[in-house]
Amino acid sequence: MAATKQKRRGAHLEMVGGKGGRQRVWEAIRANRDGFYLADISRAAKVDLATVRTYVQALERGGFIQQCNVTVKLAEAKQFALVKDNGLEAPRLTAEGKPVIQGLINEAMWRTMRMVRDFNFHELAALSSTTEVSVAPGTARTYLRHLATAGYLIEIDKGHGKGAGGIPTRYRFNPARNSGPRPPMIQRTKSIYDPNLGQIVWQEEPDHDC
Repeated sequence: MAATKQKRRGAHLEMVGGKGGRQRVWEAIRANRDGFYLADISRAAKVDLATVRTYVQALERGGFIQQCNVTVKLAEAKQFALVKDNGLEAPRLTAEGKPVIQGLINEAMWRTMRMVRDFNFHELAALSSTTEVSVAPGTARTYLRHLATAGYLIEIDKGHGKGAGGIPTRYRFNPARNSGPRPPMIQRTKSIYDPNLGQIVWQEEPDHDC
């Protein structure tokens, strides 16, 4: 494997100007917080109406927005208003309006890595865990390995052995790769996407021997 930067963005992320669809929808909602219709948000965010509707439903169920007009007929358009502003970052929610836990876990680890001098995966898991977010050591180990491969971490002491008697690898955050507050995302396409840069920063090379 080789770490290479790629300027091409994943089509499934629907990136425009380095921002995903939900982020653009959220920014359009904040800009029209006192009252907006789905069609207006769709045009402003350049996101298809079905995607806007799905995210708005999640925001409504999560208590971030509420309907502010009275509709009698099914054909009448609902108007919504923002009632809970989460800040610049779009809330990451399930269809039921619940926070996406994995996103919170990655945020906690990314924030901790940028603050702590050096760490191994056990320490990162412990330091990143809170009463609201519990980070498993295995999750921390996997995330560290991926970020190290992409150059976000510097290996300062290579571990050896396994189990209770093993010594885990120690890492230090690479300040040259401090791209911003949003954690890099490990994608199913065997790539790493950095939302701060709006680009894929590492892609596994295809196996041409297959």
